Amino acid sequence: MKAALSNRTVGMIIAAFLFAALPHLAAMPLPVALVILGAAGWRAAAARWHLRPPHWTIRTLLTFGGLGLVIVHFGTLWGRRAATVMLCVMLAAKLTEMFRLRDARMVAALGYFLIATQFLFSQRLILFAYLLAGCWLATAALVQIQRDADGPGAETHAPPHPWAGLKSGLVLMVLAVPFALVLFALFPRLASPLWGMPDEALDGRTGLSDEMSPGTIANLFSDDSPAFRVEFDGPVPPRHALYWRGPVLWRFDGRTWRRLFYSNRPPERLPGRDGSAFSYRVQLEPNERRWLFSLDYPVRWPDDARLTADFELIRRRPVTSLLEYRVVSQPRFDDRPALPHTLRQLALALPEGSNPRTREHARQLRREYPDDRALIAAVLEWFNTDPFVYSLETMPLGRHGADEFLFDLRRGYCEYYASAFAVLMRAAGIPTRIVTGYQGGHWQGSGQGPGQRPDQGGYLLVRHSDAHAWTEVWLAGEGWVRVDPTAAVSPDRIEQGARAALPDQGWFDAEWLYALRNRYDRLQHLWNQWVLGFDAARQHSLLNRMGLGTLPNAFKAVLLIALAGLILVPLALVLHAVVHSSARPEASERAWLRIRKRLARAGIPPDQAETPLELARRAAPRLANGDELVALAAQYCLCRYGPFERNRLEELDDRSRRWVPRLVNSRGTATV
Repeated sequence: MKAALSNRTVGMIIAAFLFAALPHLAAMPLPVALVILGAAGWRAAAARWHLRPPHWTIRTLLTFGGLGLVIVHFGTLWGRRAATVMLCVMLAAKLTEMFRLRDARMVAALGYFLIATQFLFSQRLILFAYLLAGCWLATAALVQIQRDADGPGAETHAPPHPWAGLKSGLVLMVLAVPFALVLFALFPRLASPLWGMPDEALDGRTGLSDEMSPGTIANLFSDDSPAFRVEFDGPVPPRHALYWRGPVLWRFDGRTWRRLFYSNRPPERLPGRDGSAFSYRVQLEPNERRWLFSLDYPVRWPDDARLTADFELIRRRPVTSLLEYRVVSQPRFDDRPALPHTLRQLALALPEGSNPRTREHARQLRREYPDDRALIAAVLEWFNTDPFVYSLETMPLGRHGADEFLFDLRRGYCEYYASAFAVLMRAAGIPTRIVTGYQGGHWQGSGQGPGQRPDQGGYLLVRHSDAHAWTEVWLAGEGWVRVDPTAAVSPDRIEQGARAALPDQGWFDAEWLYALRNRYDRLQHLWNQWVLGFDAARQHSLLNRMGLGTLPNAFKAVLLIALAGLILVPLALVLHAVVHSSARPEASERAWLRIRKRLARAGIPPDQAETPLELARRAAPRLANGDELVALAAQYCLCRYGPFERNRLEELDDRSRRWVPRLVNSRGTATV
């Protein structure tokens, strides 16, 4: 007779599957998620009410219907998100026909793979806890399946404890930890990430783009996730110097600023390095962009990136996994002291007929301030003294956006001020461009920060909410000079960050919650350094410190196998001990063995072919307390083969300890 799946086993498999699919369910289309949840719910109901498997036509419709929904939503089955959603649909379809042990093992085993696919989209520390919990449930499900395969005979004498499978799965997970650590440290690592696939991996959760229009940067304020982390080799720059350069925007169509194709050329001259240069290491979170953020102006940069004429760092491939790179920046540098005529025209271009009030105001300023520096100072003073407000409460702007903002709205985020200032400067005849990136950051350390030497282990955390836009104007004799109009409106934005410069955003922005997120990020930083950052180069460095770096690859393979063996042998012994201990007789059987031994010592050896009641009836005539032995044998049979009752089991154990055979001799007198 084939073993059947118990209700508990089915429930554990469904729980393991849903837990593994949970992050994917939150990201997939609602109709597909409902199909998957419906299939899981039907299988749970089938186990409860003993329903038969659905007809093959229904299963076929479910499978191809789910695939059709995936194709309709994603337009393809190729790609990370589409492929993982398809896997969830296939496993859900498999649940509807999971009535055999083979199918159950397949679903539970594929749960491991489904859990691993979440790391295609994120590799954060919180997902490591998700990985452990998911593997635990999948392992417990496999253990429970094996118990069903062993048959019900081994469990009729003991209570089916609901946590038994989870306990066994946890033991197996703990035993696997040493072996996993050896493989993590010594197994050859790939020089490139394992998770590379040719499509977007982050479901649109990107940071800055190469375009800027009203509201694009303000929308990033609500994203408090880390953008990158920075560790400085020397003193940390002051906050007013923490401008992390990203895309540089020249072209303006009246609403949107875009990059210039000319900017992709290499710079004509590079800064030199002196004592004022900053050396630092950046850990950039995946963002599917090619920008590498740095302070002005890069002197040294990663080999897989290039420096453009606007001193942007652009990587050859998008950043789809955690990336660590080193940069040396020189703040003292004259960027393009001579501006070619073509670039000057591009830096002065404005859409024809746009922003008439701003143009007229620029002409008035130019008549009053012939000097460019004086004109810029006057505009910044205007921003500072007039009722301009730095705020997230922004409104859409029309064709004459600068006019509407400068003379009507006067309320907005950094991109509003940068864009309006750039239009005003261009209208006044001053070449201007916009730079987007990040400004500031939160120092993660013990009392140290910008302007001081870093403490050991401290780093600067830059979040997406620190995204910023500023302008650069070209001045004769100085080249491109940074001018941040937001600093004139709200100096606190530069000195304390966007969060301090804006009003309280509600409960989610509470100070205690913000501090808690910062503390958690320290753990995330350690995870990035020692786990995600443990690449082929660091592994090679570790082997060198151990004196193994120069060994041939064949010897390294032998060493890995030997160490794995040293780990596996103790694990095998521990597993043997666990299995042996779990195979020991349970309480009722121990009680009866105790009685059998006492009968043997009294001269009544048990026969292996006898049942407990047969042995008791054969020994009863020779015992003064034979009736008590028969009663004990009957009680043992009830405990061993009947429904579990703890009180009955405890009574049997107690009576077996106190029972002593009293023999009857040929004259009828009892002896002990």
